[in-house]
Amino acid sequence: MTAMKVVALAPVLLVVAACGGGSTKADEQPARPAAGAPIPSGGLSVSEAIASDVAGPLAVRGYVIAREDEYRLCEAILESDPPQCGEPSLRIEGPPRDELETLTDHEAQVSLLGEVADSTIRVSETST
Repeated sequence: MTAMKVVALAPVLLVVAACGGGSTKADEQPARPAAGAPIPSGGLSVSEAIASDVAGPLAVRGYVIAREDEYRLCEAILESDPPQCGEPSLRIEGPPRDELETLTDHEAQVSLLGEVADSTIRVSETST
């Protein structure tokens, strides 16, 4: 089994544990994955993320492919030389090109956390 690379993208919320019983305050935010932490089950597939109507960042898993002058998160890799993006796919916006280049291992899936809209995943911060 190929090891899954995980990239957590987006602002990280700090959650302070309350002392005492199991009560929660109304203003506490739910825990989100910390930067660089594994995302349980790897997130949504690209097609699930495109179909989702959930507002806010989504964890989306796929393969990163450099296509012409852009990077895409692809649901599958086509067996061609060079490997090509199997559709559906999302254009990746946000991280610097050098960070995306490190994710282009065509045998390893990655998970990106970002806003999905208009066939694009927009990420705001990258940690490896």
